[in-house]
Amino acid sequence: MDFDPPHRTSRRVDSMVPMINVVFLLMIFFLMSTTLSPEVTALVEPPASAAGETAPADRSLVVSADGSLAWGAARGEEALAAIAAAVEAGEIELVLIQADRTVDGAVIARLMTQLGEAGVRDSALVTAAGG
Repeated sequence: MDFDPPHRTSRRVDSMVPMINVVFLLMIFFLMSTTLSPEVTALVEPPASAAGETAPADRSLVVSADGSLAWGAARGEEALAAIAAAVEAGEIELVLIQADRTVDGAVIARLMTQLGEAGVRDSALVTAAGG
């Protein structure tokens, strides 16, 4: 006679903890590696072109419809001074100009001259695709 208790087959319950750990590690990785770009401060509607790319906001000089300038948090002449300081420090080589489509061409021409005086060697006008 066998008086041993019957052998139970243990059912292994898979733990969700490792998967949750991986998800949280991925979340932390993506939060740490993300770069937030500053929001464009002036609402502009760029001129249209056949092809275009999105301009990074951290190196875009925004020219609003009334001709006012914005470079990050700097406005007007302070924006040009901030660009000159960034060029002198070697932080930027290219300035992207996001101008409203209603801005007069003379304003852009004068701005290009001012950027040259500030030490900017390369600039580009941002346009909207599909024009």
